[in-house]
Amino acid sequence: MEVMATACKRLKTLTVHALRVRPVSTSVVNACASPAEAAVAADAPVKYENVRKLLVGLGNPGEKYARTRHNIGNMAVTHFLDTYVKETLGKELAFKHEENNHGDVVRFALSFQQDVEDPKYKYRVDDLINRSSQRRKEKTIEEGVPHDGVNVALLLPTTYMNRSGVSVKTFMNSHRWRLKKNAMSLNRQDELLVLTDDVSLPFGTCRFKGKGGAGGQNGIKDIIKCVGTERFARLKIGVGAPQWFVGGNTGAPAGTAMDKFVLARFNADEQDEMPLLLEYVNELLRLYLHRGLTQASAVANSMDLATYKKEFKGKKHKK
Repeated sequence: MEVMATACKRLKTLTVHALRVRPVSTSVVNACASPAEAAVAADAPVKYENVRKLLVGLGNPGEKYARTRHNIGNMAVTHFLDTYVKETLGKELAFKHEENNHGDVVRFALSFQQDVEDPKYKYRVDDLINRSSQRRKEKTIEEGVPHDGVNVALLLPTTYMNRSGVSVKTFMNSHRWRLKKNAMSLNRQDELLVLTDDVSLPFGTCRFKGKGGAGGQNGIKDIIKCVGTERFARLKIGVGAPQWFVGGNTGAPAGTAMDKFVLARFNADEQDEMPLLLEYVNELLRLYLHRGLTQASAVANSMDLATYKKEFKGKKHKK
């Protein structure tokens, strides 16, 4: 009984540190609750206080590099703010330059929005997981998602790509960002997701990655160097590859051929598909923000842009 009383007392004090501690054990909660309350808690999904998630869109500054393959991360984050965030919050937000952080920044809070009776809300509960089956949608309506609310910061480094880490590190320092050590976990520590181009993926294919090396991407390389860890998430957006790169880089010309490819703009067919790709990235970011990296990865790994277009395009407004 003395041990149980101590556990209950500790549970009460944990609320003071709600944004910095790990979720309380279900066994401790049940011990402090009535039998009826304990039964409900055992069946309900784990909930978390609002977490902070930093989304970084990589690219090079200036009109010269705008809309190039290397800037797809920057393009995706900007589009996310101008479309999904605007539609969700019902107002326009704008990036503001923070000289000390070497980047353009905007911060806001997002909710998953489960008010299915509100006709003004565009997305409601029908994210990609809910639209996969009626059973999943009903489960979400009944149980919710791990992160109903999330505090989001968007960062567009104004350094050149190979100095992106300077911007990310100074932002994390100035905002006291406490980066979680396991990007796949669902806890309340701060998260970092970097959106970047990837030449090894076909155009329109997107893949999440929870940790690892730079894979030849200089922006990621500098972030790893400055932050001091490879343990942060990335969303790799496929930009295709030149013909000589496909199949193991056989026949690649010498010099800066790959540099020229990623610093060039998308071809006409890719530009036609760009609005759909950016919409698809919006959907993946919503999954990541409210359901976490693991569930978002499962969805992204099971489809590409063609699959999204065939199975989900046009279903966003369906009740």
